[in-house]
Amino acid sequence: MSTNRNTADAASNPFVPVFFVLCGTSILCVLLLIVRGLEVDEFRYGFLLWNLFLAWLPLMTSMLALLVASNHGLSESVKKPALFVLGIGWLLLYPNAPYLTTDLIHLFIEHSFTWETSPESLILWFDLILYFLFSWCGLMLGYLSMNHFHDLVRSYFGRAAGWLFILVVSFLGGFGVYLGRVIRLNSWDVLFSPFRLIEGVRAGLDYRGFIFTILFGLLILIVYLSIISLRYVASGGIGRREEPAEWFKR
Repeated sequence: MSTNRNTADAASNPFVPVFFVLCGTSILCVLLLIVRGLEVDEFRYGFLLWNLFLAWLPLMTSMLALLVASNHGLSESVKKPALFVLGIGWLLLYPNAPYLTTDLIHLFIEHSFTWETSPESLILWFDLILYFLFSWCGLMLGYLSMNHFHDLVRSYFGRAAGWLFILVVSFLGGFGVYLGRVIRLNSWDVLFSPFRLIEGVRAGLDYRGFIFTILFGLLILIVYLSIISLRYVASGGIGRREEPAEWFKR
């Protein structure tokens, strides 16, 4: 009985304000990309649109999971298998969100810009803001979708399991980003190229893959913990004696 109540509480408000902020940010990213294409007469960064679309998929999956969890017309015997399937799907799609941060590499390998005072310098700053907004949007999409599943895991298995979930998923996400950026695998390879996926995972289990996974895993984890702590402070928790314990009671 308590599990049902906790699950309903976790899914009671999936459409939090940050969702609408992310919608606006995504639209702004698209508009800035169009402006850049018109200004320099070259639509060079179209891949950012595709990557942004992929970054939205984990959030769409987690929101669907919350809707399933909050549907009182479904029995637990139906909800649990559905949430398990959605959880696996979300885990496969999740690296697409933080993956957007790796697109910053294109600023470093672009040789047509310089830091000197020149006509191109304004485009460089424009691109810097453009890539940062795309990257930030990816990190926030990843945070929000992870937070949805954090609440679901916590409601079913408890607080400790919820935080263990965050820790494990952060580094699995880091490894997923490595598989996408370096090994060049895709989420849909699970269905359409399973043997290629297996070989790619094997190739990723090396020293470079380990370091990359640790770095990006820490990035994901730090972003998540930072936003959660800010939410705690915003809720009025700062300055109270039970602050540390209550912070981890999310």
